[in-house]
Amino acid sequence: MKQSIWTKDYIYAIFVLFCVHTGPYLLLSVITIYGRILSGSDTLAGMMASVFALSGLFARFLSAFLLDKFGTKKILMIFTAIMATASFLYIFTSQYWQAFLLRGMQGLAYGVTCTAMSTYIVNLLDPQNRLEGIGYSSLTANLANAIGPTIAYALLGENVDQFQYLFIAVFISVIISLISMVPIKDEHQTVSVKTNQQTSEKLHIMDVFFPFLLWACMSLAMSSVSAFLSLSSLEKGFSNIGLYFTFNVVGLVFSRFIMKRLTDLFGQSKMILAMILLIAFCLAGIALIREVWQLYMLALPFGFANGCLAPLVNTMLVNQLPSAKSGLANAAFFAAGDAGFIIGPAFWGAIAGMTSYNTVFIVSAAVCLIAFFIQIIQSKIMKGAY
Repeated sequence: MKQSIWTKDYIYAIFVLFCVHTGPYLLLSVITIYGRILSGSDTLAGMMASVFALSGLFARFLSAFLLDKFGTKKILMIFTAIMATASFLYIFTSQYWQAFLLRGMQGLAYGVTCTAMSTYIVNLLDPQNRLEGIGYSSLTANLANAIGPTIAYALLGENVDQFQYLFIAVFISVIISLISMVPIKDEHQTVSVKTNQQTSEKLHIMDVFFPFLLWACMSLAMSSVSAFLSLSSLEKGFSNIGLYFTFNVVGLVFSRFIMKRLTDLFGQSKMILAMILLIAFCLAGIALIREVWQLYMLALPFGFANGCLAPLVNTMLVNQLPSAKSGLANAAFFAAGDAGFIIGPAFWGAIAGMTSYNTVFIVSAAVCLIAFFIQIIQSKIMKGAY
C-alpha cells in the first residue's frame, strides 16, 4: 500500500530545508554590491559570487564522503554551525579579502548542509513517493529565492548600503536553521522503509555518469537564460521583462503538482526526453521571437519543463544507486547543476562575443539535443534499471 507523502517528519524536514536556503539567499543577489563597495572593482565584485559557487561545487563531492562516514545529523549540525560562524563574522568585515574568504566558507558549508538535508528527505520517502517528495522539497529553494532579494533590499535601505543590518539578519536566519535541526533524528533511526528498486546493491559508475552528464548539459543550456536573456531582450527593444520570470515560476510550481501523474502515464524515460525537447524548443524560440508577448508565451512551458526535469533526473539518480548511496546521488545531481551554471556564463559570453545573443540560444538548444541522445543511450544500455 502506498504511504502518504505528507508525514510529520517530511513536513518538518521541508521547513528545515527552507530555513537552510534562506540565509544564503538573502545575500545571493546583493553580495556583488558589497564586493564592489569594498574593492572598487567590478571584476573582484563578480568573484564574490564565483567563490560561493565554486566552493559549493567542491562541497557537493565532499558531502558524499562525509554523509557515508558520519551520518546526516552530525554533518548538518557541524556545517550549519560553520555557516553561522561565517555569517556572524561578516558583521565585522572591512576588507575585501575578509569578505571573500567568508563567502567561500559560507558556500562550502551551505553546499554540504543543503546536500545533507536533501539526502535526509530522500531517505524519509517511500520509493513510490520519491518523485513527488523531491519535487516539493526543491520548491523551498524557489521560495527562498523569491523572498530573499526583497528582504535584502528592504534591509539595505534607500542607498543600498546598510549591510550591517543584512548580515545580522543572515546570522539570525542561520541560527534558526541550526536550532530547527535539533529535533531531527539520524536517518538510520528515522527511515522505516529501506526498500530498494534494484536487484543489486553494487555501485556501477555508469549509474552516476549518464545522469550527471545529462543534467550538466541541461544546466549549461539553461544557464544561457540567466546569463543573457536580459541583454537579448534589451537588444530587441523589450524594456521590461519582469512578467517572464513570473510566468516561469508559475509553470515551475504547476509542474510539481502534475508531473507524478504524467510520469505514471508515460514513464520516466519518456518524460525526461519530452521535457528536454520542450526546453530545447523554448530556448530556440527565444532566438526567434520578435515581440515581448511571444517571450511571455515561452516562459510558462519553459518553467514547466524545468520544474519536471530536475526532480525526474534527481529521482533517477537516487533510484539507480544502492539505497546506502543516496548521499552520493544527491551530491552528483547538485554538482552537475552547479558545474553547468558555473561554466555557462563564460561559455555563453564567449559565443555571444563571437556571434550574437540569438546564436547563444540556438546553440543552447543544440546542447539540449546532446542531453536528449545521452538519455536515449542510457535507456538502451541500462534498460530495466528504473
